[in-house]
Amino acid sequence: MSAKPEFIHLHNHSEYSLLDGVIRLSDRSGGPSELLKSLAHSGTRALALTDHGTMYGIIEFYTQCRQVGLNPIVGCEMYLSKGSRSDRGHSQKENCHLTVLAKDFEGYQNLMTLVSRGFLEGYYYDPRIDKGLLERHAKGLIVLSGCLKSELSQLLLSGNLAEAEKLAVWYRDVLGPDSFYLEIMDHGLDKQRQVLQAQLELHVRTGIPLVATNDCHYSHQSDHESHDVRVCISTGRKLADTDRLRFETHEFYVKTPEQMHGLFSFHPDAVKNTLKIAEMCHLKIPMDQSLLPEFAVPEGFTQDSYLERLCQQGLKERFRGDIPAAYQERLRYELSVIQRMGFSGYFLIVWDFIAFARREDIPVGPGRGSGAGALVAYALRITNADPLKHNLLFERFLNPDRKSMPDLDIDFADTGRDRVIEYVRNKYGSENVAQIITFGSMAARLAVRDVGRVMGIPLSEVDRIAKMIPAGPGVTLYETLQKSPELSAAAKTPEIKRLLDLSLKLEGLKRHTGVHAAGTVVTKEPVVRYSPLAKGSKSEVITTQYDGDVLPKLGLLKVDFLGLRTLSIIDDAVKTVRRRHKHDFDIEAIPMDDAKTFELLRSAKALAVFQLDSQGMRDLLFRLKPTDFNDIVSLLALFRPGPMQSGMLDMFVERKHGKQKIVYDHPLMEPILKDTYGCMVFQEQVMEISKKLADFTPGQADGLRKAMGKKIPEELEKMRDTFVKGAGNKGISAKLANKIYDQMVQFGGYGFNRSHSVAYGLVAYQTAYLKANYPLEFMSAVLSSEIGHSAVGAEDKENKLVTYLEEAKSLGIKILPPDIQNSEARFSIEDAGAIRFGLVAVKNVGQGAVDSILAARKKALFKDLEDFCGRVELHAVNKKVVESLVKAGAMDSLDAEKELRLKRARLLSRIEDAVNRHARLREELARGQGLLFSHEETQSDAITESVAVKPLSDHDLLAFEKEVLGFYYSGHPLLRVQAQLKAAATHAIGDLSTDKPATVRVAGLVTQVKRMVTKSKGEPWARGELEDLSGTIALLVFPKAYASGLGRQLTAGAIVSASGRLSFRGEGGDAERELIVEEIQPLDLAVKRFARRLRLRPRPERIDSGGWERLREALERHPGRCPVILEQETPEGLALLELDHNVQLDENLLESIGEILGEKSWAIESGS
Repeated sequence: MSAKPEFIHLHNHSEYSLLDGVIRLSDRSGGPSELLKSLAHSGTRALALTDHGTMYGIIEFYTQCRQVGLNPIVGCEMYLSKGSRSDRGHSQKENCHLTVLAKDFEGYQNLMTLVSRGFLEGYYYDPRIDKGLLERHAKGLIVLSGCLKSELSQLLLSGNLAEAEKLAVWYRDVLGPDSFYLEIMDHGLDKQRQVLQAQLELHVRTGIPLVATNDCHYSHQSDHESHDVRVCISTGRKLADTDRLRFETHEFYVKTPEQMHGLFSFHPDAVKNTLKIAEMCHLKIPMDQSLLPEFAVPEGFTQDSYLERLCQQGLKERFRGDIPAAYQERLRYELSVIQRMGFSGYFLIVWDFIAFARREDIPVGPGRGSGAGALVAYALRITNADPLKHNLLFERFLNPDRKSMPDLDIDFADTGRDRVIEYVRNKYGSENVAQIITFGSMAARLAVRDVGRVMGIPLSEVDRIAKMIPAGPGVTLYETLQKSPELSAAAKTPEIKRLLDLSLKLEGLKRHTGVHAAGTVVTKEPVVRYSPLAKGSKSEVITTQYDGDVLPKLGLLKVDFLGLRTLSIIDDAVKTVRRRHKHDFDIEAIPMDDAKTFELLRSAKALAVFQLDSQGMRDLLFRLKPTDFNDIVSLLALFRPGPMQSGMLDMFVERKHGKQKIVYDHPLMEPILKDTYGCMVFQEQVMEISKKLADFTPGQADGLRKAMGKKIPEELEKMRDTFVKGAGNKGISAKLANKIYDQMVQFGGYGFNRSHSVAYGLVAYQTAYLKANYPLEFMSAVLSSEIGHSAVGAEDKENKLVTYLEEAKSLGIKILPPDIQNSEARFSIEDAGAIRFGLVAVKNVGQGAVDSILAARKKALFKDLEDFCGRVELHAVNKKVVESLVKAGAMDSLDAEKELRLKRARLLSRIEDAVNRHARLREELARGQGLLFSHEETQSDAITESVAVKPLSDHDLLAFEKEVLGFYYSGHPLLRVQAQLKAAATHAIGDLSTDKPATVRVAGLVTQVKRMVTKSKGEPWARGELEDLSGTIALLVFPKAYASGLGRQLTAGAIVSASGRLSFRGEGGDAERELIVEEIQPLDLAVKRFARRLRLRPRPERIDSGGWERLREALERHPGRCPVILEQETPEGLALLELDHNVQLDENLLESIGEILGEKSWAIESGS
């Protein structure tokens, strides 16, 4: 019986080859992929990973291979420049490929260096190395000559055997006779076979061994179509495109040893050499070690003793004297765990950069995540939530049974975060600090949209299918198909079935890279010794190639330096309070039971309050009516899909108000659940119950928390037995223990991290306190914080500046317009108790321009436009800046004209001449010719040039304000038709949310329109934006609707009613409203169509015999089909009288009624 053939695949592309790889390394549960398990089961001994130009997936590959018993061979298909890696100017096609494998740890480090320098020094289309770099870092590497795109193959294809031989011998000499191989492949391509014949001759002439590979890009031959779709997604093409990148055959899959032996039967040594290479590769990557950077402690201290000293000092400062016994006991326990696990250095490193932030007056948050449960962190002022006072558990953060590195995420004010990172970079060395890469994946909805676009399915149809998949993290297409009759029905049509089948194959694959918003790695030696580095072609940000989940497994210090804008708001408001009221005001010393604060929260006036700002949260505040800090902490945990859908939230509210009885199944549970009215809201409560009722160790309790969070049935059942047995030892019956355990599983799966809730609850309370007690200072800070974020021109999806301006007005605060004579750069408070608009908040007006204006104003106020242009720096305050300031009304004081529309028209007409004249004057002064013109001449010129200027129209006046301020200051074009808008719509735009009906009708002003054509068929479609007095919504007019005439009706500046299917792009609070338009009508026609009757509410003081007669005449002038009813007060109450007139509603009639009966004297009642 012949031995079973063996073969090792040495050239393979996983999903981390973002252009064209679809081989998965892990399954959906996080374990080894089916391919890896299948290879191991079949007897394969090893496998290589050689992704294009990167090592993104190496650690995942390494760990999953070792888990199934495969020897992981770490490699990379590198891009090679024929000349120097610094060369530029040639096409991407001239970048060659080279297959490089690491034999051992030295080779692994050299491979990381090569890949990193390819990104940092050689990026040109691709991250390239050159031969000189390879020669310097060749130790521990095995090189295969590469695919058809290799330099050697290109020489052989061109018939240049002599040069090819010279090149091959160079590689052999550099790498050694056992470390360079001629790589042969056969995918049925003519060019491959041509190269193969030449390689055989080269082998004979040089003795360089051959090795067979298959350049695998997908696992099975049947995956070739999904692979083709992946290539189209990456390159932005469609399957139907004839000139796109495509693989010519379907042979790029993981073939069996038998298939590979059959392909290369003419040269069996090429197959055997794969085994030889695999035996040479024996890389061991150290895992779960501690690679913290060195932290120097004062002489006479160890890291352990210094940490203990700092903690003792910190707690003494906290308590201003002796430390209570309970705190001493907790501190001793925590320090013993930290010291035993070798993490004292970690806490010292974090303490050091936070101490820097505090010295530099950079606000630091009270904590986030489980780290707030550590008393050590509280003592070091890393966090600011007392863990004993708030019942926070240290073992939720760190315990002896958890081997991973601690993870303290730190919030800094967004204005100071970069300074803290720079401090760390300077302290530990720039080469030892890098930002962390992230990988975006094809989530279910995104996969469907990507595949649909590639297949050329109409956008509206793809959108319809994608909307059948619930939004949110963790939602899979497979699960949705099982649960959704609508999606299952759609899948019965051949095209949609193919769409969903392909989407299922691609769902979850890595799609693109990004930079973690906060993640930073800090190492004891240059980062490249532990992780390869990357840098994009258009970005200067250097990142690791390993993501934030991998780096801690290698023992590296990962710190999340998060920028929290709310901390900047609090700091700004506190400093203003100190200037205006109390110089010693301390936000950390405010009373936690302030009556004004809780009154504000109970009335749900929480706009701009941290974490309580959303409409849903404000609705919940109104229901719950919080009375203490614990209620706020619980709210933050309960306002999530799990607790809301499970009924836990409703139970909490009912019990809070005494409408549902609070029951404790065992007396030991009462002190644990008392603050949450008997509900299991927090993970820490589940942990405490397991400890108190069943004597779980801290490590076991944390393990139970993890199992419940991940909902692992086998683990949960195993722990049930331990729980029931432990509870039995305390005299608790098995029946009751099982009942309690079931409740823990039911609610514990939705439980939230109490440490995080407490820390963020403190920030929420502080902002609520400031709003309730110092509204002027707080709202000024809030408005200033929006500059550059959701102010005009920013990328934020929602312009909250307008919302917060309205909120300030509702608090009785007057908002003053921007004014070059009075405004500061940011929003500021004026003595009269008003907030003045900041100049930097005006679109096109940057900080440099404002600095110039303020410097000039310091000397004297501006007299007129000429004086202004003559005193500011015109290179900073250019024509565009001046024009924007005029449009915003910030220069109204520079013209004596009282009529606003004429004033701004005059100023706008003078800008170009005034700026040019003063720019020219300065040039002449610089040349010594400045005496040719006098100031008086420039003044008279300006006056002459401003004659016969027409006033701006009302529309232009308001449109200019909206353009540069983001809202209308002098009025709103929709105010005069707000009753008609209400009649023509089923919903106000601002009220639209995911729980609203699928089909809605809205009415408002079309503010912008973008007309486009589809890429597949070149059909016209349009995207517009509609705003009413409550918000904005995107209007999507897809090709079919566009062709029906809706495209012509969608015009900027029109006031219309639009109906269609409501949709949301994105998730959560950032979701953007969209309306897939089915009908558009001018507002007046919509009002006529949907108005059921006109209701008149005459003001008594306006009614006399003449008034009634004028009303009758007005109604008779507009005959139509809409009934009119009259409200009339009688001794019995309000009576409704139907008049004899039916009318046609239009602007003239409604204006006449307003003049006769008074303001707000009519309303239009509408129907569907």
